[in-house]
Amino acid sequence: MKLVIVETPAQAKRLRETLGEGWRVEPCSGLVRDLPADQLGIDLEADFRQSFVVVPGKGNLVRRLMKALHDCAAVYAATSSTREGEARVGQILALSPDVKDKPVYRVTLTALTPDAIRAAMVTPRPLDLRQIEAWVAERTVARLISWSVNAAARQTLGFPTDLTVAGLLALRLLADRAARIAAFTPTTHWRATVTFTVDGVQFTALVLNAQGTPLALQTDRQAAQLEALLKRGQFWVNQTRQALKAQPAPGPLTLPRLIERAARALHLPPQRTLKLVATLYDAGWITTPEAAVSPELQAAAQTYIRREFGTEYLGTERPPTTGIAPTDVNRQPESLPGDGTAIYALIWQYFISAYMAAVQTKLMGATLLVGAAHGRPYPLEMRALAALRYFDGWQRVTPTDFNDTVLPILTHGQLLHPEQVAVEQLSSAPPTSYDTVELVGTLIACGVPLQPAVEAVEHLQTAGYIEGDLLLNLTEVGRTVAAYLVEHFGELIAPAFAREWAIELERIASGERQRVDVLRAF
Repeated sequence: MKLVIVETPAQAKRLRETLGEGWRVEPCSGLVRDLPADQLGIDLEADFRQSFVVVPGKGNLVRRLMKALHDCAAVYAATSSTREGEARVGQILALSPDVKDKPVYRVTLTALTPDAIRAAMVTPRPLDLRQIEAWVAERTVARLISWSVNAAARQTLGFPTDLTVAGLLALRLLADRAARIAAFTPTTHWRATVTFTVDGVQFTALVLNAQGTPLALQTDRQAAQLEALLKRGQFWVNQTRQALKAQPAPGPLTLPRLIERAARALHLPPQRTLKLVATLYDAGWITTPEAAVSPELQAAAQTYIRREFGTEYLGTERPPTTGIAPTDVNRQPESLPGDGTAIYALIWQYFISAYMAAVQTKLMGATLLVGAAHGRPYPLEMRALAALRYFDGWQRVTPTDFNDTVLPILTHGQLLHPEQVAVEQLSSAPPTSYDTVELVGTLIACGVPLQPAVEAVEHLQTAGYIEGDLLLNLTEVGRTVAAYLVEHFGELIAPAFAREWAIELERIASGERQRVDVLRAF
C-alpha cells in the first residue's frame, strides 16, 4: 500500500476517488507538531535545538498517521508546495520510526482533477530538506522575537500582548504611516486650463511652460497675472498628432493580486478570499496558486478564444506561464449569487483575457499656443489630449472603466476662441492610512508569507490594536504598544530587518548557508 498525505479531508476524498486500490490517502490538517505554547522550546546552548510537541487536539490524528506510516510501503507527500507545506510532511515523518527504510516522495498537485492527480504521482521528486531547514530557522527566529518582545511588553505595559512577528511589523508600519500623516505639511501649486468648443465638441487644454512642464507659480499674484494674460490673449493650433497605443492583458491573477481585486471589486476581506480559493481548489475548479500554467491549459484558453471571439482576439505575445487558472476553461462563470461564484469569475476572466489580443487605444493630441496676437506666442504651451478605444481586445472578457474622449478636427494655425479660463490653486494631498489590502501587500513586500500576513492583520483587528472598516488606524492601545515597540525594539521590527531576514531564509533554502550559522549570526 502507498500512503499519500494531503492537506484537507476534501482533498483526501478526491484523491481516494481517483487513485483507487493500493493507495491510502490521509489529511494532515496543517502542522501536527509545533513549539510549545507555555515555554520557549528552544535550547540556545545546543545549536538552537527545538522541543517540538504535538499540537493540542491532534493526538488522534497523529496516531492515525503513525499507523498509516507503519503499514505503507512508500510515502507520497502532496501538501502545498510552500515552505510550510514541505515542513508539515517533515514534522509528520519525524514522529515515525517506521519510515527510515521507506521511500518518501514529494508530489505537486497542480489541480485536483483526475489527470493532474495521476500525472503528479508518476513524476515525484525527493523531499526538499533544505526547505525544511529554512522553515525551522524561520520558526525559531519567530519564536525568539515574539517570545522576548511580548514578555517585555507585558512586563512594562501591564497588559498581555500576543503578537506574531508579522503582527509586530504591521504595528510598526501603521505607526510609521501615522507619523507621516501627522508630520505632513501641504504644498500648493496652480493649474491653469482653457476650455474650447469646436464643431460642437468641447475640450480642455492644460497650460504649461514653454518647455512643456507644469507651471511654477509661487504666489496668488502670479496666478492672477497669468489668468489676465490668458483672458486677453489669442489662441491658435500649433500641432496635432494621433497614435495607437497597445495595452497588453494584465495576466492571470496571482494570489496577492486576487486578494487585491476581490477587496476592490467585491469588498471581500483577504481571509474570506483565501478560504474561497481553498474551497475552489479542493472542489477541483481551479489550479493551486503556486502552480505553473500547463501547456494544455494554455492551448485550451487559446482554442476557447478562437472559437468564441475569432482569431483577431487571440494574443500574439508569449503566453504567461504562472497564475491561478480554471481547470476547465469551458466551465464559464455563472450569474449566481455567492462570493465563491464571484471569485471564480475573477479567476476565469483574468485567465482567459491573458491570452487575448492587446487593447488598442487611439490617442489624439493637440498643442496650442497663445499670445498677444496670432503668431506672437507667449512663453507658454497648451496641450489637449483625448483617448478613444479602437479595439477592445482582452477587455471583451475583463471590462475596465474607460471613458471615450475625442478632439475635434483641428488644423495648423486655426484660431480658437476660449469659452472658459480657469486658474486654480491646488494643495498636495496627505498620505492616507493603510487599508487592509495595502497593509497585507506591504507585509508581503517585506518578505512575510501571504497567509501569516493576512492572519496578522486580522489578529490586530480582533485584538483591538487597530480599528476602521476601510482605512485602518491604531486604537489607543495600539498606539501605546506601537510606541513602546518602536522605542525598545525598533531595529528588530523594522521593514529593513524583515527583508534581510527573508533573504537569509532563501539562502538556507538554496543551500547557500547553513541554518545554525544563520541563527548564530542572528
